[in-house]
Amino acid sequence: MGLLNKKNKEDDYQIETTDLLIVFDDENKTSDINVITHIEDNTVTVNGMYKVPLQDCEITVGKEGRNFFYRAPAKSVEETELFAQLEHNIVLSQITAYKQPEFPNGMDIMKGLLIGIIFFAFIAIMVIA
Repeated sequence: MGLLNKKNKEDDYQIETTDLLIVFDDENKTSDINVITHIEDNTVTVNGMYKVPLQDCEITVGKEGRNFFYRAPAKSVEETELFAQLEHNIVLSQITAYKQPEFPNGMDIMKGLLIGIIFFAFIAIMVIA
């Protein structure tokens, strides 16, 4: 039984990290700490909250994972929040906008014309013969 239920080697070594994004708002003297959902080529994303350029972050290593510090003015923080919310909403709208494919239920024009031509060809053959 053990031979039939093999797991992928990738599944055995999949490690979840606890990387944090710490956003400092210099103007308002506030900060926000969130767990990062994923890191792409040039962006750090907290799902539905922030999407920050990786090059603008200062990265340090803590006890439980990496810490990404993003120091920005209030306008930049608002823009990153809006961008992340927009991306989140687009994904949700694409998921909920699924429609099942509609199969053709009637005869289309080309099939009707071919049947008509064959019918007239049989009549012509009967008249000539």
